[in-house]
Amino acid sequence: MPLILNDLRESNDFLNILFENIPALVLVADKDFHIHEINDAYQTLFGMTRDDALGIRCGNALNCAFAVTQEKQCGETTECGRCQIRCIATATMREKVPADRRKLVHPFFIRGERQVRHFEFSTRYVTFHGQEMVLIILYDVTVIELQKQELESKQEKLDEALRAAGLIQHSLLPKHLPERERVEFAWKFKPCDDIGGDILNVVPLDTTHIGLYMLDVAGHGPPSAMISVLVWQLMNPHTGILADRAESPPRILSPEAVLDILDREFPLMRFGRHFTMVYAALDLASGELTYSNAAHCAPVVISRGGGLRDLTVSGTVIGIGAFPFGQETVRLEPGDKAVLYSDGVTEMQNEAGEFFGDERLRRTLRGLRDAAPDALVQGLYEELTGFAGVCPAADDVSILAFEYKG
Repeated sequence: MPLILNDLRESNDFLNILFENIPALVLVADKDFHIHEINDAYQTLFGMTRDDALGIRCGNALNCAFAVTQEKQCGETTECGRCQIRCIATATMREKVPADRRKLVHPFFIRGERQVRHFEFSTRYVTFHGQEMVLIILYDVTVIELQKQELESKQEKLDEALRAAGLIQHSLLPKHLPERERVEFAWKFKPCDDIGGDILNVVPLDTTHIGLYMLDVAGHGPPSAMISVLVWQLMNPHTGILADRAESPPRILSPEAVLDILDREFPLMRFGRHFTMVYAALDLASGELTYSNAAHCAPVVISRGGGLRDLTVSGTVIGIGAFPFGQETVRLEPGDKAVLYSDGVTEMQNEAGEFFGDERLRRTLRGLRDAAPDALVQGLYEELTGFAGVCPAADDVSILAFEYKG
């Protein structure tokens, strides 16, 4: 016989089909929690038949672990006063107000084994065979909750690993800046995640030369951070990439030659990521600053008089291996300052979607022209975060500044 339905809400046939096939456990109980009706999901979830439950109190029919172990009737155990189903269902009958999707975590004996199950349950006040009763619908979400807990545990371990990696990465940043009477350094590094793709450093090359660099690996997270750490290891003064130690005295390699080596060591095809970088060597005796730039933000020189000069000579990113990077030497006068920064500075956005931008950066640097390097770096960072407001940074922020004192 075909099932002909005109009004689903008024169709007993439809309701019977729904009652028997819904995966949720549906039962009807009186004020003493004796079960008067229950659907077939009871057998699926608890391994017993409908006849096993009818006339039995709810907790005993569901084999509540407290009722089983204490050998008590539902409503008489030491835990019944805290039973969420009992409390909510009683309130529904008393106030005739439904409850939806309440959480229940409770131990049951299922097929002889004690198990903790997770349910979401809803209640409705009903009249059944002329008696006031409560309809209880229990959705078994145990599998979902256990999967959620497993994912949360894995995420917690991953977060812990990332925090540890962030601490390791931070330990690579300059701790003891060269204390020279002729130059004063300061820096700030703020990754947008636990670990970032930016890194910076200041490296003494010999008694009269200091190397300094900043790089920004494309992307964020562990893959970018690993590349930045590899570069940091190569940019050690004892590896031979910054100075040829085979000669005596060691011959300092030009900044462009250093970027050429990195370009060969980090081909895009092998690492899948490129990076921008600026590397400079400062001659403390003459004030000459020689730099080479692989598509990184142009460093800014702030003259003692307050004028700004962008160091614009630049090539393409590291990893392409196609074009020369170029190199330039500028002479710094005592009192001149230089600022290196990542694009996380100029690309910082506020709530209105505006970028901090080059013009605001230049205006900020002019206002900080008389500040010492540490105050300049902190002042720029505070201006940046003040501009962003509550908007989180979308990229790492790196700032490195120094003053040449002559």
